[in-house]
Amino acid sequence: MVNIGGKGGTTLKRELLLRPIGVIRSPFSKPRGTPIQPTFAQHARGEVILDEHYSGALDDIEGFEHVWLLYWFDRCGPWRHKVVPYRDTVERGLFATRAPSRPNPIGLSVVRLVERRKNHLVVEGLDILDGTPLLDIKPYLPQVDAYPDSRAGWFGATSSARELADERFHLPELVRLSPREVVMRLGLRGCLETTARYLHRKLTEELLDADGTVAGAAAALELLSAFLEQTDFRAARAADEELAGRKQALVRIFRGAGGMSWEKL
Repeated sequence: MVNIGGKGGTTLKRELLLRPIGVIRSPFSKPRGTPIQPTFAQHARGEVILDEHYSGALDDIEGFEHVWLLYWFDRCGPWRHKVVPYRDTVERGLFATRAPSRPNPIGLSVVRLVERRKNHLVVEGLDILDGTPLLDIKPYLPQVDAYPDSRAGWFGATSSARELADERFHLPELVRLSPREVVMRLGLRGCLETTARYLHRKLTEELLDADGTVAGAAAALELLSAFLEQTDFRAARAADEELAGRKQALVRIFRGAGGMSWEKL
């Protein structure tokens, strides 16, 4: 339930029901290496396969060169107020980015329509993971959808040339990652120690990858290393069953005035 406008404002009491109308097939099975925008994936060809029930709704679409795909980010991590976008190195407000970790994880991509085969569309320019649920299709209209002279905020000022994704929005246990703190979600992969060691290994792999690293990985790795060295995990598990992985819990690791610290949220 959300109250909009403070006292006397509109209260939204109902949830919205979305049903996938099809599935998107693409060459990309993992986040790492997937283009971060369609313009960086011009030769990535795949298919949009609709449920046969919607086949008639595709009539007349052949006349359009590009179409919008709306879809569900079904493999992204929890949403966050602040994120480090793929093409930046500092935190930005989520809604000033196209990061996939959103309150309602809806994706939007414009792709080139190659041909229609009954309830199948062959498309190019896919920046979408294989098997992603499709929510809607709309024709791209260059006369009304393009504003080439619009200001582009931080994106227009960035010097990053990154074109491929890493795993920063898809680590399931990771709720927040920044140079100052790491917030882990326990209970999905294991206890406090198991989850910390898993994230430590994943961030180490990121730093060894020649294609680039998750933003803040080096600082987060340093925090996790100190956490693993200094924490008495046996005592922590004995003191709180949530830290033993029996229930989901959040743990924040951070650098305080006296050095590395951690707390359960």
